[in-house]
Amino acid sequence: MSDARQDFSRTGIFKAFVLPAALVFLIPVVSLLFFRHAQGRFDAQTLESIRQEIQADEALSPEQRAKAIEHFAAHPYSEMIQSEPFASQADSTIRFYYATFRWMIRLAVASIVAGAAVFALAAVFLLLSRRSQRAQYLSLASGWQVLRLFGAFQVVAQGAMVLALSFWVTALWFHVYSLKLIVIAGVLAVGGAFAVLKAIFQRPSVDFHVDGKVVDPGGSPRLWRDLQAICDKVGTRRPDNVVIGVDDNFFVTEAPVHVDGAVCRGRTLFASLGLLKQMSGAEADAVLAHEMAHFSGDDTLYSRKTAPLLARFDNYLAALENNPVAAPVFAFMRGFRALFELARGEQSRDREFRADRIAAEATSPRDAASALLRVTAYSDFRSKIQQDLFGRERALEVADVSARLEAGFHEHARGFASKPDLEQLSTSHPFDSHPTLARRLEALGVPLQSGDVPAMLAEPGDGRWYAAIDDAEEVERGMWAEFERAFRDLHEGTLPYRLLPETDEEREIVTRSFPDVVFEGKKGPMTLRCDAVQFADWPTPIAFSEVLGLSLDGHDLVISYNRHGAKTTSIPTKGFGARQAEAIQAVGAYYGRYLAAASHRDEKQAEADPEPV
Repeated sequence: MSDARQDFSRTGIFKAFVLPAALVFLIPVVSLLFFRHAQGRFDAQTLESIRQEIQADEALSPEQRAKAIEHFAAHPYSEMIQSEPFASQADSTIRFYYATFRWMIRLAVASIVAGAAVFALAAVFLLLSRRSQRAQYLSLASGWQVLRLFGAFQVVAQGAMVLALSFWVTALWFHVYSLKLIVIAGVLAVGGAFAVLKAIFQRPSVDFHVDGKVVDPGGSPRLWRDLQAICDKVGTRRPDNVVIGVDDNFFVTEAPVHVDGAVCRGRTLFASLGLLKQMSGAEADAVLAHEMAHFSGDDTLYSRKTAPLLARFDNYLAALENNPVAAPVFAFMRGFRALFELARGEQSRDREFRADRIAAEATSPRDAASALLRVTAYSDFRSKIQQDLFGRERALEVADVSARLEAGFHEHARGFASKPDLEQLSTSHPFDSHPTLARRLEALGVPLQSGDVPAMLAEPGDGRWYAAIDDAEEVERGMWAEFERAFRDLHEGTLPYRLLPETDEEREIVTRSFPDVVFEGKKGPMTLRCDAVQFADWPTPIAFSEVLGLSLDGHDLVISYNRHGAKTTSIPTKGFGARQAEAIQAVGAYYGRYLAAASHRDEKQAEADPEPV
């Protein structure tokens, strides 16, 4: 990366995370300045009142008056009222006012000091997180404890400051106060405090579910034998569980894995049946050596330790996100989380380079490079197939992803090396951030520009590891059937939001999800169709394509529409009785469906007819 790009990256990080995080000081600084000003203003008014009393006291000599005034000027009322004997003689309301100013100033100073200290600690934690996996875990574990307590303190403290400001800003400067503003500030402060305290003690679920099947430890003897041989070369023990499925990746984990109604504990390897079928034995050796290298480097150990902390951190952020009083703390916490993720991604990519190097030593650089290319080509081809099928705007009789992969992968692989964006592609993974394909191949000594790359994908794989799994074909067939059924259901569920029906077939697809529905009301029925709404006394329905907007005016649903000029009409929803809320929601849902489909149509037209440059 050039120096210019580094500077841009640093500037981007500063604007995206550091500046918003600095907002944590906004309310405390405003409170400090305001309440010092308020205290000074009261002191000045009190001093003037005392001066007038002293000047009017004829029992005092001019020297005594001057001395008394000098004393009270040197020791303002806010100072003297902290003395119990003096305070006991003061008006209780005045004592309360001064106590409020004093504690708000103290709270603001404490908030600012705590913010500065935690900013410094966060910087230290982030720097340490780049040193090693162990340092990264310890930095997160320590940082999480510090930040969650800091966040709770700041939300409570800033809530109190906002509540005090909501009264005193208007009272001091305009001699009025708004009870409504104070109530709103109080509700926000209490809500923010409750949300953050709840998040501190809540433990979110970190269950990891995988679609697959656990390989019987007593079966597939060749698989277990060959896997043991790979582990011996890498210098690690064999995984406790092997899970096979039709996802287009390989990964390992030490976290509990929920699969096929059971929970796999200990070390688990996930292997893609589709990829094993397409790979040569040497390529699969390299991939599996790469995965076993993650076990040997304790990568999975630290991933297992880190995952619950990150889940709790993200849960904490979600609790802060929607409360305005907590917004500055949310920005600070989100900045730390994002910068930690950058360090985590850096460590993750280093782990991948290490695992690639070990895989190359256990097999050969060429086998490791060939495996990377084939896995990436397979994922690329599968993605294209699924995008093509999902983009079709009619119900799919079959989602033949597996058949298309089988029939076309070899041809796709042969031309894969000439893809224009090949350098930026990377393999997918549920846990780790992978370097680009180009960087990984270069580290293996087989750059993309090398003449060997096209030859690596020219021959189909022999599926040696696939053949070592008992009933692999039957298991794969069943999994693909389940995947393709879910794919069809998902695709069909999106079609109503992509179609503006023009044919009977399209209307049938949309009306399956948005059928005609009638709401009986005191002033007549309201009929909703997928493309229009009709109310009792209207001469014709209002098509959603004519609607300019919907709004509620009391119990009336107001519809603005364009028919030979802008017009409005309304539906008295109170007449629907117990179905009032349902009717309002239904109109919004049917109109929302139309807007989504219209937006999709416009996007397609823009893609088909791009604006001239």
